Amino acid sequence: MKAATQRVCLILTTAAAIALAPLSATAGNFDPALEKDLVRICAALKSDSRLALHRAVKRSRLSYKQIDEGLMCNGESAQDFARTHNANLTASTLAAKARSNNGVLTARRSGE
Repeated sequence: MKAATQRVCLILTTAAAIALAPLSATAGNFDPALEKDLVRICAALKSDSRLALHRAVKRSRLSYKQIDEGLMCNGESAQDFARTHNANLTASTLAAKARSNNGVLTARRSGE
C-alpha cells in the first residue's frame, strides 16, 4: 500500500522539470532514481514528520529551496500539498529551511 501511495503521490510539471533537472520539459524523461526520490519527498511532506522530510531531502541531494520552488505533488506546490493534508509541521519546516516568504506583504509610507 505504501509503494502505491508513493507512486500516486507525485505529478511533475514543466516548472519542476526545469528547476530540478537539466532534462526536457516532460516528466517522462526523469531518471527513475530521481523520480523515486521526489516521490519520497512528497510522501514525507504528507506524513508530517520532520525527520522523514529531512531524510528524504538529504537522500535526494536537492536543496530545500529547489524543492520549495520546483517540486509539484499532485499538481500542488510542495508547501500547499503538505497543508492540504494537514501536515503543517512539514510545510512550515520546508518554508523555514527554504527561507521562502509566503507571508503577507505590507507597505508603509516613508516617514512613518
